[in-house]
Amino acid sequence: MPLVEITVPEGSVTGAAAEVLQQRVAASVLTAMQLPPTDFFASATWVYVREAPKGLAVTGAGTPPGVLVVLTPLKGFLTPERNEALGAEVTRHAREATGSADTVVWLVVNEIPEGNWAVNDALTRRAKIDEFIAEAAAATRAQ
Repeated sequence: MPLVEITVPEGSVTGAAAEVLQQRVAASVLTAMQLPPTDFFASATWVYVREAPKGLAVTGAGTPPGVLVVLTPLKGFLTPERNEALGAEVTRHAREATGSADTVVWLVVNEIPEGNWAVNDALTRRAKIDEFIAEAAAATRAQ
């Protein structure tokens, strides 16, 4: 939680730029979801970058697509305002990765209701996530 899948046109992002894109998008998602930047939440945020082979996808006008970012978070962490701010950040990160200020970036947020998301053999529960958030806050105050 959360899961981010980024699809870029083939050859538009170098390996190094893809790694930077993954890290920046992960950080932006954690911020938008108001999750603390702890090792736990960083390790639970998965970001995949995949290349779409040339010609695999085109727009209705026949032009190549830009970058597609699909975010799948647990429901209840994002608001329309946070989504809008996240969209601006993700667009900036994707354009930096492709090296083009003209890259079109789509952000699709598919929230998953509680009870519909499992990691390994356990459902992901909001109450458990809130416990981790409280533990992080307590550790920060203790420092």
